[in-house]
Amino acid sequence: MDHHELDHWRKLHPDYTYWCGIQLGGCGGELSDRRYTDKVCHFAHHPNAVCHRTANGESSADHLFIKRGVERLLERQGVPGKVSIRDLGAGPGGAVDLLAPGIRLRVRFQLGALDFPAWRRAADEFDEDAVGVDWILAQDGPVTQELLDRQGFLLRVRLVTHGGERRVHIGVQEHGHPLHWAPLEECTLSPTGLLTPHLERARPSRPHHEPAGFPVQGALLFAPVPGGEATASAPVVVGGDRRLLAAYVKPVGSAVTRAFLSVPADTEIPLAGQVYLVPDGARVLVAEGGTGWIVAAERYIRLNADEAQRTGLWSPSAVPAVACERSPAGGTGQAGAVAESSADASRPTSTSTAGTAADDDGPSGGANHRSGHSKRARDLISQLRPLEGALGEAAGKQVTRAINGAELWLAAAANDRGGAANEGGRHVRQLELALRAAKRDLRLEHEALPSVRPLSP
Repeated sequence: MDHHELDHWRKLHPDYTYWCGIQLGGCGGELSDRRYTDKVCHFAHHPNAVCHRTANGESSADHLFIKRGVERLLERQGVPGKVSIRDLGAGPGGAVDLLAPGIRLRVRFQLGALDFPAWRRAADEFDEDAVGVDWILAQDGPVTQELLDRQGFLLRVRLVTHGGERRVHIGVQEHGHPLHWAPLEECTLSPTGLLTPHLERARPSRPHHEPAGFPVQGALLFAPVPGGEATASAPVVVGGDRRLLAAYVKPVGSAVTRAFLSVPADTEIPLAGQVYLVPDGARVLVAEGGTGWIVAAERYIRLNADEAQRTGLWSPSAVPAVACERSPAGGTGQAGAVAESSADASRPTSTSTAGTAADDDGPSGGANHRSGHSKRARDLISQLRPLEGALGEAAGKQVTRAINGAELWLAAAANDRGGAANEGGRHVRQLELALRAAKRDLRLEHEALPSVRPLSP
């Protein structure tokens, strides 16, 4: 990077040429080294070149260093295997895969971001060859905690710069313990997985995930699986006018699992590529003998993009929202009576862009402020109504008081009675505080789950 270093490099390698690496997402065009004394020396494209490479930092070639390090490990241990670089949609280097059929081992170095459906799809793909897989993650995220809960430990990867090299280190993460890091060259490949010195001392076996079993208490999240019509293959027959679909389901405080979901046929059709919140009332229907089960939900609320991404069930690169093909479920089984109509409760309402609690309540606001407050109040009431029956006594009373007060104000404001127009901000603030209290009562904040604001169409 210094001009003296560049001079030394040129003397050592007078015949070298330099090219924009296609395995780094580059164009493959020729580069030239640029010498400067007043700024950092660097490589540059020739004039008029067009290149769309976006990653230029020292970590942009980490997948190549990992590939080379794993190939050296295979060679040193005498294990036949293949190492390949995967493009997961954001350019080369989203992941590095190792397959060693002789010892029935597959390793995935996951360098890019990962949500649960993407992890599940890759795991299903790996399971087709009946070879277990070790996941080694570079980034933190919701799936990191998910895999840690499933396995009891988690493998991590990081690269450290030494001169012109990026050295690969593998870490072991366990609940309540610091990370134990070791250079990749000190690790071993075995039928039980990639083992660091720390794991060899612990002598773990390949983790086996136990089937999920939980009472549905409090809120629940779900994300429909694309093309997830499940009526024909459902393990439990449900009666009544209902629909069945396959979905990724996450109850509060529990692991994500793929399950069948039963919803009323007259509600908004859940879309693949969206995440929904069931605030309360979900039930587990178990087949006789425990051979299968279905989650039945009566009402649900669609989350916006920011909230959905925080759940780990969706990311911006996920599939676009599409309606799942399905038909009402038939049969003679009992799905449970619907306590109340969910058509209105599950239909998202627009999130207003005007009239928040921060608006002035003074008379200068006039009809615009009143209209904005009215829209915001109705939006908040629509979010709080589905939660009202699931709350504890204190939070329930606060929500009920806030809703009742706001509805009285809305009626007065609509008739232009008294000074009702100036009371909107106060009622909106009370509704917002009630929503915050409801989320705390349902433990949504402690579980890093989203708020219940519906997604704007």
